[in-house]
Amino acid sequence: MGLVIASALAMPRLLRLAAPSIVLLLAFAAAAVGAPAGCASKTPCQFNSDCVNEYCDNGTCKHDCVDSALDCPIARVCSVIGKCAVDDGSGGGTSTGTGGAGVGGAGTGGSTGVGGANAGGAGAGGTTSSGSSTTSTGGQGQGGAPPVGGKELDLCQKAADCAAPLLCEPFQRNGASRCSLPCATDSECPAGARCLDVNGAQYCAAADVGKNCNSGAQCNFACIPGPGYCTVPCGSGSDCPNGYGCMPIGGQRVCIKAEAEADSCQPLGANKKCVVPAACDDTILVVSCTLACDTAADCPRRAKGLSPWTCDGLCRRPQDVVGPLPGGAPAEYACYGGQVVSLCNDAQHMNFATFSLPSPPPIQCPVNVSVPGSAGDSCVDTCRYQGGCPYGLACSALAGVGNGRIGLCLPVGTGEVGAACSKSADCVFGYCTDAKKCSRDCTADGVCPTGSKCVAPPGGDLVEGAIFRRCE
Repeated sequence: MGLVIASALAMPRLLRLAAPSIVLLLAFAAAAVGAPAGCASKTPCQFNSDCVNEYCDNGTCKHDCVDSALDCPIARVCSVIGKCAVDDGSGGGTSTGTGGAGVGGAGTGGSTGVGGANAGGAGAGGTTSSGSSTTSTGGQGQGGAPPVGGKELDLCQKAADCAAPLLCEPFQRNGASRCSLPCATDSECPAGARCLDVNGAQYCAAADVGKNCNSGAQCNFACIPGPGYCTVPCGSGSDCPNGYGCMPIGGQRVCIKAEAEADSCQPLGANKKCVVPAACDDTILVVSCTLACDTAADCPRRAKGLSPWTCDGLCRRPQDVVGPLPGGAPAEYACYGGQVVSLCNDAQHMNFATFSLPSPPPIQCPVNVSVPGSAGDSCVDTCRYQGGCPYGLACSALAGVGNGRIGLCLPVGTGEVGAACSKSADCVFGYCTDAKKCSRDCTADGVCPTGSKCVAPPGGDLVEGAIFRRCE
């Protein structure tokens, strides 16, 4: 998978000089996050450990299965917390990602429609870049032919390369094929994937939200014309990456981008970067896109422990967020409320190459334009496993806020699990271990390619009640 991330504009941003004070949140350490979906039982919870033989899902205890043979698809077993998970001998995992039904893109097209991937796409305009993934051949980063009878997420070239009932299908449009599970619901898929109908085959494919497109044929599900990015179905903002909320477009609830700068709020919806009938948010330092909402559940979700978005008919950013720059964009700063703050969508920034937190630039207040950060200083979004990350980024539990372990959306490269790496951006699943080997955060699903197992490294760190695990 190739890295496709937004870049900052060459010109500095004009700022709204507003007065409200904010709380600046900048905390990084070492780890990731868990996530929820629907509500099956009424027992309130905060962690999986608050539930008995169930898992914690959006504040209530829930279970998906009791009997593996009756309740779970082939190649899955019912875990001790009632989730259908891969049986890798390590006790299973907690698969996440319920919500929007992956049944292929219908789409209505036009400026307010969604161009369906299987309907050939509709609507003109938007970005013309295809954002295609980098294809990869050979064994799992080690060279040679794909394994025979491959496991889920193994690279493959033909159906015979995968163990039944797995299919050999492109994980992303124009990208490498991987052994993928046929599915009926998102909950059957590994973190970062959705149950989608791609070219007539319904299987667990990558959620390529945010990938540049100008037609549905470039997306696993559908393309939103105008702003020109791929989207997937959703039931709530929990099913979307941080920076995206869930809103109906053309009768279909899909993930809508909020982490984008708006040119103007007049007239409403005139800016093509913001999706009609979504509006601009001019209550923060940089005028930004947002989306319509009925409740806060429709709005973007940050990692647990961070202040949430709210809803007053439009999704409103939390107090510590004053800008819209997406994860991967070069960080920019301003003076606000007497403090130097980042203009990043999640108020977080880092250097991906050195995995460090750069110091903000010195700023003489007041200023009316933004100031760029140091070389390599980039915005980074936190993430939850269920919503995952936008295209070109992967959710790995490699950061911490307070005493909790949370996920970061990290750039991805081409190195398969087990391949040598110098930084996480070298790896296809966005995770390079201290031993300089590519890995995958398997905390949520227990899924690891051939040659690796999902294990908990020393330390027993918790991610929302689940022990952090990775492929080794």
